[in-house]
Parts: sequence; structure tokens; C-alpha cells
Amino acid sequence: MSLSVRPLVGIAVLVVYPDCYPDCVLVSQRLSSHGDGCYQLPGGHLEYEESFEECAQRELKEETNLNSSSFKLVHITNTIFSEEDGGPKHYVTLFMKTIIHDDSSLKCMEPQKSSNWIWLKWNDLKTMKLFAPLQQTVQNSNFNPFHDIQNENNEKIY
Repeated sequence: MSLSVRPLVGIAVLVVYPDCYPDCVLVSQRLSSHGDGCYQLPGGHLEYEESFEECAQRELKEETNLNSSSFKLVHITNTIFSEEDGGPKHYVTLFMKTIIHDDSSLKCMEPQKSSNWIWLKWNDLKTMKLFAPLQQTVQNSNFNPFHDIQNENNEKIY
């Protein structure tokens, strides 16, 4: 491989809706050769001159029809995909978390690329076939996407 090849930057959006789906994140199954059949978060490539937050907002809307304006960088992975995983590819993936309070507009906007979006318990993901950056994140025992979620009394519940 040429030394001029550089890693790509991906943005994964960790969508949580604690009011209706505690301990859950929004996922779908990939329908592409790169990670086909694996569960994924909404996300995609960072575009030129785009901020992390702008990319997360754009990808969330493009893929799920959901809107959010508040995103927080919560995790980063460094993934080298093998040929079996659609590589060789090298991605640095930034996980941007958003908390939503309404999913009534949720819709699979790219049915050729992914299955319908569903809410799954974070801990249940540990036994599922996941897209590599999400797999790395779920397997990281130090990462909890819910550590800063508060209840109605503004008390942290994790």
C-alpha cells in the first residue's frame, strides 16, 4: 500500500432517548459489502470543512430523519479493516452522542444502505454482530454512553 494513503474520518452518532428507551441506542443493520449484516449507528464520512457536530447533525437527518442540534464527542476508535471486512481500509471514528426527546419522525431514509432503525439495549449489543468501530466501543469496558443521563430530579442515574 502506498504511503500516501491516509486514514478516513468517520462520524458515528450515539442516539439515546432515555425518556422512552432507557439504556438503549438507535441501530440498524448495514446492507452494503463493507460490514454487510452488521449493526451500526447512524453516521458517515466527515466532509471537507465540516465540523464534527455538523457532520453528526447531517448524517442523523440523512439516515434517520431525526433532528438534533446538540452533540458531544464521547469516544474515538482507530480501526483497520481487513479484506474480509471490506478493506483494506483505515478509519478513525468519532462517536458523537445526542439525547433526543421525540422520535416520531424516525424513518429509514436510505433503505438501500440499511434496515429499519430500532432501539436496542446497549448491553445486548455485546452478543450481536456489529460494525467494527461499534464493536470496539461496545467491548470497551470503560465506556458507558449513559453515564451523564439524569432523571426528572436532575440526578445522575448511571
